[in-house]
Amino acid sequence: MNYFSHNPLNRFSEMRPDEAYMQQLWQQQEMRVLVVHDTLSLLQETASGKQAALLKGQETGELAKLAPVQVYLGSEKGVPYFALGVEGMQEALPALLGESYLLADLRTSALELPQPDGALLAYARGMVHWNLRHRFCPNCGSLTRSTYAGHVRECTNEACRLHHFPRTDTAIIVIISEGDACLLGRQAAWPEGMYATIAGFLEPGETLEQAVAREAKEETGVELQEISYHSSQPWPFPSSIMVGFRATARSRDIYTENDELEDARWFTRSEIAAGLQDGTLRLPPQISISYRLIRDWYNSDPAFNLEEVTGY
Repeated sequence: MNYFSHNPLNRFSEMRPDEAYMQQLWQQQEMRVLVVHDTLSLLQETASGKQAALLKGQETGELAKLAPVQVYLGSEKGVPYFALGVEGMQEALPALLGESYLLADLRTSALELPQPDGALLAYARGMVHWNLRHRFCPNCGSLTRSTYAGHVRECTNEACRLHHFPRTDTAIIVIISEGDACLLGRQAAWPEGMYATIAGFLEPGETLEQAVAREAKEETGVELQEISYHSSQPWPFPSSIMVGFRATARSRDIYTENDELEDARWFTRSEIAAGLQDGTLRLPPQISISYRLIRDWYNSDPAFNLEEVTGY
């Protein structure tokens, strides 16, 4: 499974409209709370390493009263999980929670966390981000209020009363191969030497496969002939789902004179191994589906194993 895909919770979405029941869950002694501050997640350092800070209800204290966002995430083995979302309170958090916690960017800390913790924090981050940025109705501009345990925002204008739901932006990402090589590209803003798979957002009226073919053509000039599904990954930075594909190209002709990529190249497995070993090539972060797409293609030849080259 891809990172952020190991969510252990039963979401019990059918129970969200029951405000009395949600209040009962919040009062349960065994309930646990994750905290998201702006784009940062609350972690705790333990003897075995970092983990998600799972606070008990009484530990949240004043923070629960001040937090503008409270979301019921779901339950596991009878234990309810909630997320609290705050912003602009980073200096006040130690006084409210104690010094044993730290705030961290999930993208850079995910590899240090148990994968279920990463998935829980990703879910919490996505819900908090949406709630914090949809406090006004996009239809009439009035204030919205949180309902359905944080999963719906309702316009408070009696003449409007629209319900607004969390948005997930669909993006495709694809490993393109031709013969013994795969196609990787790089953006100018990336670290030196980093190359990754081709990706882009789905457009209205477009199938996922059409988006794969369009993005490949737009960014690299490469035409595809076979496209097949690989896997998907929640990517809450801030609110995407990455849908991964494999594809084969009609030829290795490349055209990159556009604003999307600085460069695109065909890499054989031997070239990837050599580039990683001499430091001239960097692959995308291990937590990304882009890395997994590259790894799975690379390892599809029994003579090669990417883990032996990277050491992880």
